[in-house]
Amino acid sequence: MSVTDRHHTAADAPSTQAAADLADLRAELDDIDRTLLDGIRARLEVCGRVAELKQRHGLDVLQPGRMEVVHRRAQDYAHRHGLSGDFVRSLYTLLIDEACRVEDRIVSGGAPADRVGSGRRGDGTN
Repeated sequence: MSVTDRHHTAADAPSTQAAADLADLRAELDDIDRTLLDGIRARLEVCGRVAELKQRHGLDVLQPGRMEVVHRRAQDYAHRHGLSGDFVRSLYTLLIDEACRVEDRIVSGGAPADRVGSGRRGDGTN
């Protein structure tokens, strides 16, 4: 029996207590996921407001050095909390890319409902 087979066999027939514990942990993960997604939504809403401010006041979209500051702060957090630096960099790259897309659509004058697309002009970190 391979390691994968043993894993599936054990997972297919958990004890009643293990099943209850697993359900509790999965519910905890679901709550964390909701909090995480709420935080991402809130971050993008703030990025949108920053982009609107830049547009209103004719400020440059690209803020030199800002992206590196955000990445460095995330790397410091990863280091302090035992997280993978590569994982955190990849995560923040995704967050920044999406913020850039949102910012680009706003600064280019897209209507709120029309802010879906794939532009990348800003630094996504505001």
